[in-house]
Amino acid sequence: MNNFTKLLFACFCLSGVFLFGCKEEFDEYYARPEGLEGPVYQVLSDSVRFRGNFDHYLALVDRAGYKQTLSSAGYWTVFAPNDEAFEQYFEENGLSGIDDISDEKAYEIVTYSLVYNAYSMRDLGYYQTGPGNDTLSSSFRRKTAYYKGVYKDNVYGEELDVVDANRNGVATYSISDNNNKYIPYYVQHYLDRMELTAEDIEGFYDRPYTGAQVANANVVESNVSAENGYIHTVDRVIEPMPNIADYLKDKPEYSLFKSILEMEFRSRDNNTAVNYDATTYPELTERFAPVYDLAGPVYVKSYTGTYAFAPNNENFLSGGNIAQSDSWTLFAPTNEALQKFLDEVLLEYYGELANVPDPILFDFVNMHMWQTALWPSRFPLMTNLLNEEARFDPEADIEERKVLSNGLFYGTNQVQQGNFFFTVYSRPYLDPNYSIMLELLNSYRFTVSDPGQNFAMLLMSNQQLNDAGFVYDPGARDVWTYNGSASQAYERLIRMLELSIIKLGSPDELQDISGSGIVETLGGEYIRYENGQFFASGNVESGELIDVNEDETYEAINGRDFYTEGLVSYTEKVLAEIIMETPQFAKFAEYLEHSSIYNASTLQIEGVSPGQFFTVLVPSDEAIEAAVAAGTLPADPMTGDAAEREAITAFLKYHFVPRNTIVPDGKKIVSDNGEEFSTLLASLEGEIKKVVIDNSANGFQAPYTMTVTDLNGNVANVNIPESNVLASYAVLHQIDRVLESN
Repeated sequence: MNNFTKLLFACFCLSGVFLFGCKEEFDEYYARPEGLEGPVYQVLSDSVRFRGNFDHYLALVDRAGYKQTLSSAGYWTVFAPNDEAFEQYFEENGLSGIDDISDEKAYEIVTYSLVYNAYSMRDLGYYQTGPGNDTLSSSFRRKTAYYKGVYKDNVYGEELDVVDANRNGVATYSISDNNNKYIPYYVQHYLDRMELTAEDIEGFYDRPYTGAQVANANVVESNVSAENGYIHTVDRVIEPMPNIADYLKDKPEYSLFKSILEMEFRSRDNNTAVNYDATTYPELTERFAPVYDLAGPVYVKSYTGTYAFAPNNENFLSGGNIAQSDSWTLFAPTNEALQKFLDEVLLEYYGELANVPDPILFDFVNMHMWQTALWPSRFPLMTNLLNEEARFDPEADIEERKVLSNGLFYGTNQVQQGNFFFTVYSRPYLDPNYSIMLELLNSYRFTVSDPGQNFAMLLMSNQQLNDAGFVYDPGARDVWTYNGSASQAYERLIRMLELSIIKLGSPDELQDISGSGIVETLGGEYIRYENGQFFASGNVESGELIDVNEDETYEAINGRDFYTEGLVSYTEKVLAEIIMETPQFAKFAEYLEHSSIYNASTLQIEGVSPGQFFTVLVPSDEAIEAAVAAGTLPADPMTGDAAEREAITAFLKYHFVPRNTIVPDGKKIVSDNGEEFSTLLASLEGEIKKVVIDNSANGFQAPYTMTVTDLNGNVANVNIPESNVLASYAVLHQIDRVLESN
């Protein structure tokens, strides 16, 4: 051996000694710390604390193929049923033991007991809203390892391989989301944050709420640490819960509601509620075909995005962590309750469901859907997409209640009393003979269908509108026309519509229209009724008053709908013309006609713009004669004296009240002493001269009277029989004295 070889040999020996010493140091540094718990599987199977208490659960873990998973690194929350829970499960399901549980059922039980990420019971009370925000949140659900996957579904007589939608709407499926099911649990933090009571939870289960509950199981031991997560022992076996769509499918007592939800009475091509799509996501077929040994494509079953949610979507809204804090809610009426509603309401004009327009069916479904977990104590607090609270009595109207994998389910013995179906909006909404009026109501539907506001509507039928020269053709270039012209056609109709919607103080205010009265309409203008007939300013002008078919009047929860023999119309005359043509205003008209504020060629009055609301207070002829005799008003309306003409101008302007229409109905003015209103008259310094109007001078009760007090404290009484003269955006009243402004 030469010297070089000896050197190499010595170096090799020294390096071996060095490496051996390093390995000892490495093992010592990275050795498992003493006292560290083992993985979940080992904690449940080998520890002195739990050995022999989870034999059934561990047997299922083995058969489900999760032994390695729970024996390895990871991050899990495990809701582990103990052996006593399984013994109870065997008895309840007629099983002799663990061997009677199929491998498929074993997989379901195990994967549904596993929640992604490790949470203590305290942490389960919060959902992950971001750093520092958890304390503001509350949670009652977590995503599990279980998902339904591909299943067989009979679709119009054809058996398809289907996966459920994991987002709301059509063509929104997320390829990266398996639509995993969520498991519900209840800790006190959630109840406190949501202001819920124990009764809210107990109503869904057959046991008292203990403060720590997972589905229908109590947590008997919590926060057991393991190397790869937390273990919480539960006293019942928890099977995966169906989602809302699956629960409906398996409950024949709700089959009629399901048929509407999924439009089973439509052909597949005409079904706008449910869609089966195998072309948009070919990756699904590639992924699942070898797993399930499929011969054909995989279809995504989705529901229209018009619905508040897809009842087969396990996620909440767009998915993400917010699904930990909230879920869907569905109220499903029983077949008997729903059939009664169909017979009495929905099918009154259609005969059968196949004839009902899709938008009405969508609204019907949506009035039973909530985009939140609606616990019984919160029925009055949260609204659906149609802005309705849940109108069910939790004790009298709820037949059953279930917490399902994607939301709360209530079986009910009545239909939600939806705004669109039970208010004054319902008649044009449901009756196809009033479809034009319904189209015009689009911008007003949430107003007139609000049960908190009261209205009467004078219904305008398609035939009446067509006979009046109006045509609605949504496929035409000019959708709205009047006597063949599109100019102002829609605007005319909207004004007529607003004149046809009467504001009421109570639903029964117009129960009797055999007398006389004046009422405000939705647009702020007034119309009148007398001896069972309605009329607006245009009806007065034409002499065509509107007869009411009182036997057909529909009484809604917020008013009534009148079926009529005509349409309301408005005058196109300006305010000056109305004054000039009204006999009881003759002397006032004479002063106006010869004044400096009136333009005879344009018929305009200074300060009065078309479309502006006005109340005109017109002194009677006798009142004007008395003012002339008293020297407060020039005797000659055509005087050439500048001072007298200025006095006439002041006299006229002080009797015009702009921006308001006030009538003797006890409304608008809430003060016992009346309210101040500005007039058209102003001083040289720009100070607006005002009057005080009291339209309930004899108290807030019929018959109403009305007084006007001027700046000198003089009180003028409105002569009711000669008042309430209707004009375009104005009402004119006769008063018994001239108002004085100085």
